[in-house]
Amino acid sequence: MARIDDAQKTLRILANHAEVILEAHLTRGNRLPDTLENEQLIKTLKQHRLILSIGDEEPHLKKVLAQFLGHITESDRRRWANQHIDKLWEELAELFDQYKQAKIKVAMADQERLEDEIKEALSGLIEDISIATEAFSAYINSGFSYITDLDLRIRENERAIERAGRLITLFDSFNILELRDHAGNDPFLKRLLLKYLPVTLEEGRSNLSYALNQLRKLLVRLREDQRLNKMIWGLEAHYLRNPGFIPSIDDLDLEGCPLALNSVEPFILGAAPDIYDPADEEELIEIAAKARDPVANSERETTEAPQAIDSVEFDVDGEVVEEEEDPVESLVDSLLAFILEGELGEGELVATEVLAASGLNVDIPTWLATLTAEIDSLPREHQTAIEIDYSADPDPLYPDNLYIHDLTLRQADVAR
Repeated sequence: MARIDDAQKTLRILANHAEVILEAHLTRGNRLPDTLENEQLIKTLKQHRLILSIGDEEPHLKKVLAQFLGHITESDRRRWANQHIDKLWEELAELFDQYKQAKIKVAMADQERLEDEIKEALSGLIEDISIATEAFSAYINSGFSYITDLDLRIRENERAIERAGRLITLFDSFNILELRDHAGNDPFLKRLLLKYLPVTLEEGRSNLSYALNQLRKLLVRLREDQRLNKMIWGLEAHYLRNPGFIPSIDDLDLEGCPLALNSVEPFILGAAPDIYDPADEEELIEIAAKARDPVANSERETTEAPQAIDSVEFDVDGEVVEEEEDPVESLVDSLLAFILEGELGEGELVATEVLAASGLNVDIPTWLATLTAEIDSLPREHQTAIEIDYSADPDPLYPDNLYIHDLTLRQADVAR
C-alpha cells in the first residue's frame, strides 16, 4: 500500500504543477527555472526522483519523465505539423475503437463494414502523406523561378524549409509503440499499422531528407545571388551619383593597398588531354589501357558492397521480427539523445574520443560525416540546441579550404 500511496502522491504533484512542467518540457529543453516560485516544486520533484541537478546548473527533468511527456504530447506535435493529417488520424483512431467493440460483440456485418472504412481512411492518410512530401519536388525543380523578386524568392524558400521541418515532426509523431498499441493482437490491424503505414512513413522521410538538403543548397545559391545583386546595385548607384565616372587602377598605390587585395593564392590547373585532338592519342591509349587492367577489375569484382541492415522487417502475417541495428547509427542516436535530453549538462563530448571508447571499427572521416549528417537531419529546434566546434587545419595551398579532423559537441544553452 505504501508503494501505491507514493505513486498516487507523485501523480497529484504532476497534476498540480502540470503547467510549469509542460512549459519546461516544450520550451526550455526539459529545464526548470531555478526561481523562488519553483523552489518548493524542485524540492518535491527531487524527493520523488523526477529531476536531476548537478552543481550550479539548472535542474532538468529526468529521462523517464521527459519520455513520458514526449509520448503524451505527440498528438499536439502532429496537429502542429499538419492539421488535416491529424484530423484523419483522429477519425482512424475512432474507427479502431469501433472495430474492436464490434469484434468483441461478434458483430460480423459491422466488423466487415468497419474493415472497409479503416482501409479507405488509411489509404487516404497514406496518400496525403505522400502528396505532402512529393510537393517539395516541385520546389526543387522550379527553383522558385516563378517568383521574380529575389527577396521574395528567398522568403518562399525559407518557408518551404520550415514546412519540411514540420513534416519531419509529423513523421516523428507516428512512433512504433503508439501504432502497436492501436493494433493490439488483431492480425488485420497489425498488417495495416505495422506493415503498410511504417513503409510509407520511411519512404516519405527519405524523400523529405533529400528535398530538405536540396532546398538548403538552393537557399545558399539564392543568398549568394542576392549578395552579388546588391554589389551590382551599389556600383550602379555610384555611376548615377557620379556622372562621367570611369573605373581605373592607374592611380592605385599598390604599396598602400591592403595585403588581402595585393596578393593572390596559387591556383593549380590540372591538364587533361583533348579527346578530339589526334596529338593526344598516345595519352588516351594509356588511359584506356589502365581502365582495362584485368588485375584492378578482378579486385573490383571480388569486393562486395556492404548491405544495409534494416532495423525491423515486417512479414506477411503482420508479426514484427527485430533484427540487429547498425551499431554506428545506434551510437550516433544515443550520443545526440544524450545531449538533447540534458544529460550532458555543462560538459562536452569530443567525437573521436567517443568513437575510440565505443570500440567500433570505423574510420574517422566516415564517423564524422555520419555524425554531421545526422545532426543536419534533426528538426531546427534540436539543431540549435547543439553547439559544434570544428577542429580544422587550413590547406597549405588554398587556406580558404579547411580539413576537419574532429568535432566537439555541447549543449548550446549551457555552452561556455
